[in-house]
Amino acid sequence: MGHLREVLALLNQAATDGRIDLAVTDRAPCSATPVGPPEYLDLLTEHGSLSVHREFAGETLRFVVVDEKGAAELNRGLVHVRRGALSTAHLLGFAEAGDDAAWCFDITDDAFPVYYVHLQEPKARRVDTGEWENPADATPDFPSFAVWLDVMAAAFTSPQPPRWFPYLGEPGLTFT
Repeated sequence: MGHLREVLALLNQAATDGRIDLAVTDRAPCSATPVGPPEYLDLLTEHGSLSVHREFAGETLRFVVVDEKGAAELNRGLVHVRRGALSTAHLLGFAEAGDDAAWCFDITDDAFPVYYVHLQEPKARRVDTGEWENPADATPDFPSFAVWLDVMAAAFTSPQPPRWFPYLGEPGLTFT
């Protein structure tokens, strides 16, 4: 819980300074049992959702960690779409990354690595073998929720965001 408090303190300071807009909601009662790594579950236990917005180069960029109810809505359109012999059922969206993009956990991996998924690039696996449709998709964008949260907090609070920042929400985005 200490790491999560540090990240929230960084975001709160940036909001106080006027660099970002931050909304952290109270936890809403939900009957669903959330799935994900411990730090994500800690966030959901203490809060409901976490929404961060920043104006940059004339655009409003955001990431929104959704609660259980928001996750159901997010996943309806972005993941678990089956196309013949392909499926994205291994992914669980936990945060919005733009209108047609989401951050997802690979729920088949106990480390819950994080993938950036765009509606136009579903990161599917073969149903019969579990192999990735595109072998390059097997490499996650971030090894864990904690690393992802650190990178997002740093990008949104930095005076000079990373090179990928203005492209958040677009297809083909990489985080190198």
